[in-house]
Amino acid sequence: MLRKSKSIYDEKMIAQSREGFFTTPSDSTVELHRRYFNAIVDAVESADFTELMAMAQEAGRYQFGVGLGLAESLQRTVSATNMIEIALLEANEGDVPQLEIIGEVAELRSMIVMAVVEGYREAQAGADRKPASPPNERLRAALTRNRHKYRSVSLKPGEEIGPLYDAGMRCYVVEHGKVRLYNLLPNGRTITLSILSEGDVFLQWRADEVSLSCLCAEAMQQSSVISVSEDELIELVASQPASAVDVIGNISRRLTESQVLIEDLMNNSVDLRLHRTLQELARQFGRRDAVGGAVVIDIPLTHQRLADMIGSNRVTVSRKLHVLQERGIVGSRGVGTVVILDLPKLDQLAVNTGE
Repeated sequence: MLRKSKSIYDEKMIAQSREGFFTTPSDSTVELHRRYFNAIVDAVESADFTELMAMAQEAGRYQFGVGLGLAESLQRTVSATNMIEIALLEANEGDVPQLEIIGEVAELRSMIVMAVVEGYREAQAGADRKPASPPNERLRAALTRNRHKYRSVSLKPGEEIGPLYDAGMRCYVVEHGKVRLYNLLPNGRTITLSILSEGDVFLQWRADEVSLSCLCAEAMQQSSVISVSEDELIELVASQPASAVDVIGNISRRLTESQVLIEDLMNNSVDLRLHRTLQELARQFGRRDAVGGAVVIDIPLTHQRLADMIGSNRVTVSRKLHVLQERGIVGSRGVGTVVILDLPKLDQLAVNTGE
């Protein structure tokens, strides 16, 4: 009966994979399921559940590692034990009462589920203790392994990537440098959406000549970006599915930044927008000066660029910066270098509109 049930289980497991995932499972996957089946049979025959519980715990750790939620992990576990139960019942020729098979499998199922949860929780707790992985690590690793396939674009300070008119979509990954991502508005003005650093991703979609805005990028310092076409991105994600998480994460961040910018423009004064922008720039790109402890914003910032970031104009920003200079909060070191002289005071201004 056991030999026949193993054959039935193999057929059902392969059929389920084809139906649910539209693919035939690999030999290694089939072998893993057979080991799982054999461990259950051995546990029943010997009343020693050590190996089976260890396998179930490892399955829980693995399923957490590949990104499955606990509910889906348990659903897969129950589905596998259900197939084993069905295989045993179909292979049974009356040697064992059906209720006895159902009862033993139900008891085993409970034990296996608890072990899977234990392994899953153990892996989850371990991940919580580990430092966060660098952002975009999977995408960058996938690109590096196939570096020869993609085009690298070198940008001098001030050089731009214009609107996309000749393709459906294109993905860019910043290799090094600082790149300003902005929308080109119909009236010729620009509004900065984000400043991107190494590993950050942005996507361009085909722009219409009369569209309300066009997404562009400008190098703020010597920079290079990897340019990936739509077809190349599809191929990359298909071969390295985990890299899709980084692409989606970057797009989500871009959307969030745009939403914050819209809310800021609608609800906050120019003063508050400027204070918060300087505060954020100091946080992202600031370095402590060895003399005096001032924070130097280590990217080139003209008054026009600051105006583009807060949806204002250069004259207004120049006037507001002059006020901050008189109060000893900001200073400058040459063209385009902004220094925060009193960061605690700027932090107060960034939350208190009455200052």
